[in-house]
Amino acid sequence: MPDLSRGVMPAELLPISGFITPPAKGADDHALQELIMRVNAGSLAYLRVPSNLVYRWAALCGRWSPDLQTFIAQALRHTGNLDNFLVQPAAVDHHNGAYGLLEASITAAELAMNPCHEPGSFEPLPTQLDELEQVCSAAAFLFDLGKVFDPHPSADVVRSHDPILTPYSDLARCWRSSWKALCGRNPVLAAWMYHVGRAIPSRAMPVEIARRLTHNAVKAAWRTPSALTTV
Repeated sequence: MPDLSRGVMPAELLPISGFITPPAKGADDHALQELIMRVNAGSLAYLRVPSNLVYRWAALCGRWSPDLQTFIAQALRHTGNLDNFLVQPAAVDHHNGAYGLLEASITAAELAMNPCHEPGSFEPLPTQLDELEQVCSAAAFLFDLGKVFDPHPSADVVRSHDPILTPYSDLARCWRSSWKALCGRNPVLAAWMYHVGRAIPSRAMPVEIARRLTHNAVKAAWRTPSALTTV
C-alpha cells in the first residue's frame, strides 16, 4: 500500500482558490475524452454502455480541469479493472443493475456540482465551477472506485448510517501512481484530493466542508433512482 501522505501539504495551508491552472502539455492531456470515445464507439463499445450515461459522463468531463481529467482517466486505468467500473452494479440496495456503479458515480459527481440537479434529465450542468467544486465532484466520482476489486455488491445503507462516510476501499490502493503523477503536475491539487479522500476528519474547516459536500453528494446519489433504460 503506497504511503501518499509523504510530502503532502498540510490541510491548514491549502489555498481555496487559484490552484487549478492550465497544465503544461502532456501525453495524457485528452486521456479521459479518449476513454469516453472508446466507450461510445471504439474498442470498449462491446460493453454496450447506455448512450445516456456516455453523454452525461462527457458533459461532466467538460467541467473538470485538464489535470483532474487526466487524474481520473489514470485512476480508472490503473485499477486494472476498468471493465468492472463500467458494467457492474453499484450495490444491492441502489443502482443494482448493469452499469450501476458508473451511473452512481456520475450522479454523485453531478450532485457535487449542483445539489439541485436532476440526474438523467439532461439539464445543463453549471458552466463555471470554482476549484473546490471541481475537487468535490472528482472525489465524488471516484469515491467508490474500490468496488471494482469486489465482484459481490453489498448494501450501502449500512455505510450511510456511519457518523463519517468512508470510501468503499482505501483510495490509496485505487489511486496509486495516478496520484503520484498528479502530485508531480500539481502538488496543491494532489494535496486537496488526498485530504478530501481521507477516511478521517480534518482540522482545516475548508477541507472539512469539501469532505462533507462530497459525502452528501455520494449519499444523495445512492438515494437517486436509476435513470437507465437498458434493453
